[in-house]
Amino acid sequence: MKLTIVSRMLVSGFAVATILGITSLNADTQSVSAEKSLTTQQGKAIDQNLGFTTVIWARTAWQATTGTNCDDTLGTRTLEQNAKDLQNRGLAGVGGIVVTRTYDYTSCFRNYMTTASWSQIADLRDDYGWKFISQGMEYKNMTLMKYDSQRRYESLDTLPILANRGHTSAWGAFNYANNKQDAAAQRIVTQGFAFGRKYGNGKNTKTVATKYPYIMNTNSINGGRCHNKDLDCYDMKVVNDRRSTGVDIMQKLLSPGKNEWSVIQFYRLVEGKRGKIGDGFAWDCTSSNWRNRWTSQPELTCRESFLEAFDGRTTRSNNVDPATVARLWGVIPKNRQ
Repeated sequence: MKLTIVSRMLVSGFAVATILGITSLNADTQSVSAEKSLTTQQGKAIDQNLGFTTVIWARTAWQATTGTNCDDTLGTRTLEQNAKDLQNRGLAGVGGIVVTRTYDYTSCFRNYMTTASWSQIADLRDDYGWKFISQGMEYKNMTLMKYDSQRRYESLDTLPILANRGHTSAWGAFNYANNKQDAAAQRIVTQGFAFGRKYGNGKNTKTVATKYPYIMNTNSINGGRCHNKDLDCYDMKVVNDRRSTGVDIMQKLLSPGKNEWSVIQFYRLVEGKRGKIGDGFAWDCTSSNWRNRWTSQPELTCRESFLEAFDGRTTRSNNVDPATVARLWGVIPKNRQ
């Protein structure tokens, strides 16, 4: 459904002001209207007394792999298996799509992961209630771009492609490749996307998120070293010296309060035990104490910790995609697709 945007006019009692490509309606009035029509990803009415939770999956990676042609997947989880885990807990995910890396078949990317096909993405949407947002046309560093035409191609030009595939709420957020963004990139992206992902503690408030450049503060959940100082995994070698994100941190994020929006991002899940410390593709997720678990790569997270975090939530929340938050909080991009 197209939305006609009119600047500096009164439309049906709504005060409308256009600022750098974003139209913000009177927040109180729109929230009341939106509350009546918008739903969670499970189709339930929005409860304004609860906070909001968004569970993002970076680049919609289908499965962690190793070996030639991604042929070794022992101990790794598919994205559909992760979707079932979420569904069993009354939740659904939000996938980030890199358009030119997505094909009509599951593809091997640099031997370390497979990427979901268009049909698998559609199945996640139709069978599990997932939503999808853009992670760029080619997953390029926008801070290195010289021209707006390059910036538009990488960001805005993905919207009609995704909409034609049935992902009509992709405008809710843009995932900048590798967190790289500058003022020039934000100026273009905010013309078509409600929010832009930026890594941080994952906590968002309406006051901050509805101000330019409309940051969607996102906690990147990492694997890596364990938390037990008495174990060898505490100071083992890991890319960027990453330490696994604590289950306690995840549980707090997944329990937002009223008027709070938590955004948490996963990459690829593994389970059980594989290999040993020093191997390039290894982990030990078997301990009952999450502080003892480790993975050899930052983008690998123990399923055991993932489940423990979701099962340890202390409050209920509205499980929503970014576009739903944008509507509720009155942030509608001018060039909405």
